[in-house]
Amino acid sequence: MPLRCALFLGSTRTVRIGPRVAAYVQQQMERRGFEVDVLDPVTTHDGFFMRLMEKPAFHYKEGETVPAPLVDVSNRVKAADCIAVVAPEMNHTVAPGLANMMSYFGASAYAFKPSGICVYSAGLWGGARAGVALRPFLSELGCLPVSSILHIAKAQSQFKEDGGVIEPVTEKTCERMLDQLEWYSHALKSHRDQHGTPSQSYFEQIRGKR
Repeated sequence: MPLRCALFLGSTRTVRIGPRVAAYVQQQMERRGFEVDVLDPVTTHDGFFMRLMEKPAFHYKEGETVPAPLVDVSNRVKAADCIAVVAPEMNHTVAPGLANMMSYFGASAYAFKPSGICVYSAGLWGGARAGVALRPFLSELGCLPVSSILHIAKAQSQFKEDGGVIEPVTEKTCERMLDQLEWYSHALKSHRDQHGTPSQSYFEQIRGKR
């Protein structure tokens, strides 16, 4: 069974190159056999996730009606074996549209899965500060990021609307990040399938084998 990835976009601007960058990452993942589920706050469920979060999915009590978009996307994230984010650097930190969408769902949807980070900017640093800020954010959700980050500098030159030339450094760092993401995805999926995720029964099962 192929690995499944939930790929989140971070840009919500009217004019954006995020979808083109995400399409590139998606293409590279699909070449490796991943099934990629793109989650874009602008287009997923007709822009439902463009609204500022007031109530996350995990705050609904029994008997309350959970909005259909939350049920659907929650199930899609839970079904994923790994998480990938493709986001611009905004004010030297995490894009608000990305944080808003991902925060609708609790750690139970993300935990014990690896994540990969792709950040981009118009300048020379390729969204490096956003990449640094995303590490603790994703870690707190439970999907620990792999060590290699795909930084894309001068993204507007590489991902033009009518085409563009992807720089060798972008191709190389993308491959390095995906090498790590694929390895950890297989490793953690295998352990989840065999032992489940941590619980009292899990620890009893694991400790009983020592």
